[in-house]
Amino acid sequence: MTEQKTSPTLLGQSNLKLLFGSVIDSLGAYIYIKDLEGRYVYVNQLVVDLFDQPIENIIGEKDERFFSLAISEQLRKNDLIVMQQGETVESEEKNIITHSGETKYYWSVKKPIRDDQGVIIGMCGISTDITEQKMLQAEINKKQQLLDTIVENVDAYIYMKDNKRHFQFINNKTAQLFGVQAHDVIGKRSEEFLPESVVEQFEVLDNKLLAEGNAVSGEETFVDEHGNTKYYWSSKVPIKDEEGNLQAFIGFSNDITELIELKKKLEKQASIDDLTQIGNRRRLLEFAEKEFKRAKRNQTSLSFINIDVDHFKQINDTYGHHVGDQVLVNVAQTIDKCLRSSDIVGRMGGEEFTIVLPESDIKICQVITERIQYAMTQLPLSPNWPSPDITVSLSLGLTELDPQSNSLEQALIMADKALYQA
Repeated sequence: MTEQKTSPTLLGQSNLKLLFGSVIDSLGAYIYIKDLEGRYVYVNQLVVDLFDQPIENIIGEKDERFFSLAISEQLRKNDLIVMQQGETVESEEKNIITHSGETKYYWSVKKPIRDDQGVIIGMCGISTDITEQKMLQAEINKKQQLLDTIVENVDAYIYMKDNKRHFQFINNKTAQLFGVQAHDVIGKRSEEFLPESVVEQFEVLDNKLLAEGNAVSGEETFVDEHGNTKYYWSSKVPIKDEEGNLQAFIGFSNDITELIELKKKLEKQASIDDLTQIGNRRRLLEFAEKEFKRAKRNQTSLSFINIDVDHFKQINDTYGHHVGDQVLVNVAQTIDKCLRSSDIVGRMGGEEFTIVLPESDIKICQVITERIQYAMTQLPLSPNWPSPDITVSLSLGLTELDPQSNSLEQALIMADKALYQA
């Protein structure tokens, strides 16, 4: 018995055409064919929907009926390249739909159509709508431009490093500080282009953030090419992935050099006598209190010398306060030159001075006072003094810390008594 085989049913020509059209319409792209005059000879359903016209009103028409070619000139230029030069064109096209005024962006691929002899008889095109992506990219670009404007103009040094401390970004302000081009440091660590001393300063906060994974802030210093020390207040914020793993961190540093210098100046003003430029009463008492506690704790010696300029009121009354000021300046400078590096002299007020001598007994005090008295006899008269008849002498009171003293005040009172006796 012979088995009879049946041949598969072949689709008819019309069915194939319908199937082909259905496939073309479902591709999600605008597909069309034009003749050499630029007239449409075929469009798929997406093109029909775009133009909002029956297909019979599209076939045989040119682009100027559907597009504003004054704005969409790239569309026509691309068509001419394909049909006159026989090249395939892939490019972005901006189209203004005439009936709606809507702006559309497409990524178009256009190829020539040739006959059997290779002669160009038209072109076919496939255009994909990228309007949404284009608008999204424009919004991203706008935000990026805004961010770049802020980052490059804000008065701060901004930078980003990965979790291995490789730079991922620095703004131009930071690049200028480092003396580099911003793009040259990407992927590099600080030690590859900065002095070791500077890197050590940066690593303190960097390593703390990398170790703890939390935001950190603190003071950092940077020495520029001229040897000037700059001070910065830095805040560093971690960037983590979805699992909480530290991937990178962003740093923001503000120059606080002026503030630090002002602070130092104020601290100096608070501890230095304006006239004589030696320590003032506050600084002297702070130093004395510290040495008093150390001497009591370690059972070491501590001595004081109180000094008074003799007949100072008479100098002021006779020659004026400006001369009296010159006398005080010269006396202070003379005393200061006679002291050891461990000693400190301060102006207690008016013409009174006090010297604190750590780890010194009364014998050492006597040596210092003799040195001061001798220096005073050699004191050159200032050329600003009106008379060579001015003589300056000092009264000095010496005292060594009594082990039984319970306070610095008691010790200073003893030095005052010694001065009065002098």
